[in-house]
Amino acid sequence: MVEREAVELLGGFLRAATGEGSDVAGGARIPAPEPKVGRDVWISWRALSTPEELSLARWAIASGAAILVEPGTAIHPELFAWARPTVVSGSVEDLLGLAGQLAVLAPRFLRRRWLRQRAERLRLVIVSGSTATGDLARVEACWRDLSPLFAPRVVALVESSLV
Repeated sequence: MVEREAVELLGGFLRAATGEGSDVAGGARIPAPEPKVGRDVWISWRALSTPEELSLARWAIASGAAILVEPGTAIHPELFAWARPTVVSGSVEDLLGLAGQLAVLAPRFLRRRWLRQRAERLRLVIVSGSTATGDLARVEACWRDLSPLFAPRVVALVESSLV
């Protein structure tokens, strides 16, 4: 029963992500994770009609990444903290907002440890939409403030960044 419901829920997602007739990032792929990371984890929160989300969904399906589908207006910080994704994507505002929400969510006691644990698996931050000069550096600095061990690449979503 649960499997059938999952297929019904994800079937449309998979068909839309792998469907023919769309040229959005046709063969683009994110580099394979380092051995210590293992399987990538990505949270899908935007509609697949968004070209950026469709491109990332195709990459995730082709690479075998785990996909958490949580539709909404933004990535929920508690979901991010629980899932501890290896890849996160969003606009500059989305990513800065998520970092700020995680900072608020972090407990007072053992704060640095909690933040480090939530960010240590994150290896790639993909900034979608239009970016101005300095936006990528601003996103990187904001996330680095959460944890000194934060070390993912911060890239703009263009086909060359996914190769």
